[in-house]
Order: sequence, then structure tokens, then C-alpha cells
Amino acid sequence: MKKSNLDLLMHRYITNQVSERERIKIEAWLNVMKAERTTELELSKEDEERIFQKMTNNLDNVDDVIALFPRQNRLRLFFAHQWVQIAASVLVVLSVSLTIWSILDESKSVELIASVGKEKVILNDGTLVWLQEGSKFSYYQKEDGIRHAEFTGEALFEVAKDPNNPFTIACGKIIVKVLGTSFNLKTDQESIELKVLTGKVNLSSTEDKTGVNVAPNEKVIYTTKGEVERIPMKGSDVSAITAHTEYNMQFSNTTMDRVIGRIEKKFDMKVIVADNNLFKCRITSDFTDTSLDSTLIMLTDLLNVNYRIDGKRVELSGEGCK
Repeated sequence: MKKSNLDLLMHRYITNQVSERERIKIEAWLNVMKAERTTELELSKEDEERIFQKMTNNLDNVDDVIALFPRQNRLRLFFAHQWVQIAASVLVVLSVSLTIWSILDESKSVELIASVGKEKVILNDGTLVWLQEGSKFSYYQKEDGIRHAEFTGEALFEVAKDPNNPFTIACGKIIVKVLGTSFNLKTDQESIELKVLTGKVNLSSTEDKTGVNVAPNEKVIYTTKGEVERIPMKGSDVSAITAHTEYNMQFSNTTMDRVIGRIEKKFDMKVIVADNNLFKCRITSDFTDTSLDSTLIMLTDLLNVNYRIDGKRVELSGEGCK
């Protein structure tokens, strides 16, 4: 039988070939299984792949991996996997310190492959990326603040605005450079297709150092030789590239519970409301292509509220529109 990615990862763990981050997450997850005495659970292929992705990408932390711990009582000898028997037998009970959690949470590097459907990534600078299935994306931020990514595939980018630190994306020989903007990017071996929603994007290559600038509502096909084909974007183009994402955040006389729900889903945050009178308010505003901080600031301008961000929680206080 062909071994799964998780089987291969655990074999690397047993033979001491995993990274330090992978080791921390693997041992934390195994430690939970051991504490729960979970010896008769079945992992589906989907479970295994999901756990593998969480353990090997740099975006997710220990908590994200432990949350995948399967608790359904599907009887079958889970420890029949040889790697689990061995790993469990050598596992030292861990004390996962706050220091480890902090290191993983504050990571400025990401590397992943979108495995199923359209996957969302939220980078440490607030940038959002919706990756199409099969797309490969890696990102790091240098000590001097420069934001750099390497990418193949197709994705919708909503790059956080930071005038002092450009965001560059290397697509083979082609470089995409932005300050803060939103666009859809699709790569090929010798060209890319760029559709700009907001802001300005510069495209250049090893043979065309100056490159070309692309304006909002423009679609451009750009080759490694610097050849350019410009095509006006249609409304159907925008609908297609933003489908199944939370990019569109335009509200018209919308109840606050729906607004809050959309904010929670887009930014993967939990919003806590101190005064239920806030839910009586209605919002007419456009938060599209706006960071979490900017969205909350706009809310404070519209309503009588204050906000506080605490980790993955947003606390809203005030009477709202009373």
C-alpha cells in the first residue's frame, strides 16, 4: 500500500530528519493522543492529509495541530500504524512552554501548497492570500522589513498597505512588486496573467528591468521577455476571481450581527460585543480591501464604539447607535 504524506513525515520524525518546528508540533500532537489514551481511532485519508499540512507549514502553530485531534469514536486500531507505535513508545511527555507558542505564532515565514479547493492564508503583516488548489506559495519578511514571496499557480492577493516596505512576488523570472493593493495572479512557465482590482502593480523580468505598471481594472498578460498584452477587465472577471472568498466586504443597511460574522470569517477572529445594543445598529459602508485594524477604525467612526484586539479576539465596547 502506498504510504501517506503523514506516514512519511512520521518516519522522518522517528529517524530524526524533521525540522525543529515540525518536531515540536508532532510531539505536542502525539502527547495529546497519549494523554487521552486514544488507541482505537481511525484516521481517514482526509484526516491524515489535514494533519500533515498543519504539521509541515510554518503558518500554523501547536494549537492548530492539537485542534485536529480526532475525537470521533470510529473503532479501528489506530496504533496499527507502525510509526505511531514507535513514536508513542519513545515519546517524552512534553511541557509546551509559552516561549515555544510565541516563536511559532510570531513566525515571519510561510511555505505551503494548497491541497483542496481554495485555501486562505493570513500573513503576519495582515496580507490575505486565497490560493487555488495546487498553488505553491512561500513567504518571508527580512529583518529590514522587506516582504518577499515566491509563487506558482493562481491566487487572489489582498496585500496589506505598508509604503515603507514593498511586497515582491517572484514568479520564476518575473517579479511582481506592490505596496498595498489587491489583484489576481496566474502563472505559466513563460508568462503570467495579472488582474488588478485596486492599487498599482509593477511587473518586471530579468530581461525587462524597468517593467510595466498595471492600473486598477486592467488585465495584463506579461512574458519573461517583457512582452505585454493589455485587456480591460469585465465585471464577470471580478466576480470569478473573488468567488468563494471574503474579499467583498461592502454592506448596505446590513445588521451588525451579519457585519460581525463577515469580519470574523475574513480575518479568522472572534468578535466579543460588550453591549447587545450594538446588534440593533445597521451599517452602510465598504470595508473591501481593508485591513482588520482599518476596518475597526472605520467602525468606530460610524458607531459609538471602541475596540481592543487581544490575540485572536476583538472586543467591541460602547453603545453603538443607541
